[in-house]
Amino acid sequence: MTSCAFRIRLHDPLTDEDADRLYEAFDEEVTVEEGPKGHFVGFEREAPSFLDAVLDAIKEVIALGFEPLAVEDELVSMADIAERTGRSRQSVSMLVAGQRGPGGFPPPAAGNVRSPLWHWADVASWFESTTAAEVSFEDRTRTIASINGALANRVLARERPNDLKRIQRLSR
Repeated sequence: MTSCAFRIRLHDPLTDEDADRLYEAFDEEVTVEEGPKGHFVGFEREAPSFLDAVLDAIKEVIALGFEPLAVEDELVSMADIAERTGRSRQSVSMLVAGQRGPGGFPPPAAGNVRSPLWHWADVASWFESTTAAEVSFEDRTRTIASINGALANRVLARERPNDLKRIQRLSR
């Protein structure tokens, strides 16, 4: 089993009652977030794979009557990156600053100057493409993109079915 953390962005704003329903349904394994980019339900769960964890969570969110719009990968700190890659925090700090390695470390996605945060998928892709060591992480970027495409198609099928049919003809 793999420990997976991610967020699902929802279509509609969440009321206090909605948040209570989510906490009850998921036995408090979720976080409910509201921000400038929308309303999110954050998950951290064990599953055979990242894909399994996300698909199960989406199915459960839909069953509760919420409309999922997109999945976002978890945000990680330098300490998280160090732990996942088997490096020291200082080594990661030097990679981020461009003082070690090939440069081009992904820019932070959130946080502040003292506590930057990165999308794990961006960091994992960078390590896979730039390190000589045989490092392999699950391809979360492609998985998330595929899931988000399916979620977008779900909404489009309901709101503009003719547009979806035209788009689907492209892929044939």
